[in-house]
Amino acid sequence: MSKHNIVKATFALLDDNGDLIKDATKGLSTDGVYVADHNGEGFSQINVTAIEAAGTPGWGNGQIKRVSYGKSMPTLALTALDLDFKINQMLKGFTQSATTGAWVRQLPKPHVAMIAESQSLDGDISIYECFNNIEFVEEASNNSTDTNTQADYSTALNGTVLAPLKPDIFLAANGVQQPYMISKSTDTGFDLAKLYAEVFGGYVYPTSGTTSSTTSGTTGH
Repeated sequence: MSKHNIVKATFALLDDNGDLIKDATKGLSTDGVYVADHNGEGFSQINVTAIEAAGTPGWGNGQIKRVSYGKSMPTLALTALDLDFKINQMLKGFTQSATTGAWVRQLPKPHVAMIAESQSLDGDISIYECFNNIEFVEEASNNSTDTNTQADYSTALNGTVLAPLKPDIFLAANGVQQPYMISKSTDTGFDLAKLYAEVFGGYVYPTSGTTSSTTSGTTGH
């Protein structure tokens, strides 16, 4: 089906076991998730590529007898408007210096889980694209001088989607694990709470129907 618009992007950090990090300092918030939807904040682009690639035909007797398919290797390209500064650094795996307070790149990268929500053309149906284990990089920082027009720079993040961290999630009907899931709110059996729990390492979706976006100590973008 056709879709449009970015409703919101929700992020979380997971530990090496795939469990949600619910900590205002080590994680993205006290309940673990961060919804990038504050004043002036949001995403203008969330592009997913390489979900699948065309197969390689196998020829026999002058005909295509079979097609072989490689692994799914999704990549993400995100453009953010005023993404919270601290959240941006944590998504990339930068850590804060105790001496200067500056943020410095550190490896290995953190495990980032993400759900990108869009909507159907009539706006009545939500569509969720889900990733359990992403590594993000910000390849460049661009700066231009203001003239009679303000020169803005929007944060650009590129993500490589890795295999999910737990063996029993993101499973196809045949039991094979995949790195990408997509869900529609009107699908038979759709359960938003279970979806959030699977993607975000056991996150408990609040009964009020809202998700946290607390950042703890964050003061700017």
